[in-house]
Order: sequence, then structure tokens, then C-alpha cells
Amino acid sequence: MAFSVVLTHRAQLDIDEYTLFIAESSPTEAARWKSTLETLILSLDTIPGRFSIIPESARLKRPYRSVNHHSHRVIFRIDEEAEVVYVVRVYHGARKRLTPADVQ
Repeated sequence: MAFSVVLTHRAQLDIDEYTLFIAESSPTEAARWKSTLETLILSLDTIPGRFSIIPESARLKRPYRSVNHHSHRVIFRIDEEAEVVYVVRVYHGARKRLTPADVQ
């Protein structure tokens, strides 16, 4: 069963922000980072539950999951009934833990 993968507006803003930041040092590396990130995100269409539920899920009141991409965490949730994966944030791993406001 293939899931649809939906990138939220906030997640797209995260990707754009990090891509611009990386491009300040290396436009080539920024393009590579973004391309491999997009490939990873699109791969969530197959067995998205293979990734662990994040520790913050208890506070967030939903079973969010994550997959790492270099120093970033791709935060997503799965709607099994609708067969949709919602990518809600692309969050730098060194930042504080997610709060409910971070995933709205």
C-alpha cells in the first residue's frame, strides 16, 4: 500500500530556510542536501511506520515519527485511514525538543 506524502507549509519553510543557510557556504552542497532530502521525504510513501515515534509525542498528543537527514529531523505523522503521511517539520537536531506550537 502506497501512502500519499503531503508537505505542510511549515515544513516547506523549514526546507527553504535551511537550504538558503547551507547555500551561503556552498550552493552545490545546498542543492545536494535538498535533493537527497526530497528523495527521503518521497520514500515515506512506503512503510512510513518503519521509523520510530519521537520522544516528544506524549506532549504533542499525537504519535509523530522522525527520520534523520544529516543533522536534521524530518518530523511526520501518519493518517493510516486516509493513507497520508504529513511531513510537519524539518527540524535541526541541535534545537530544543518540539512543542505543540512547533507542529501546528
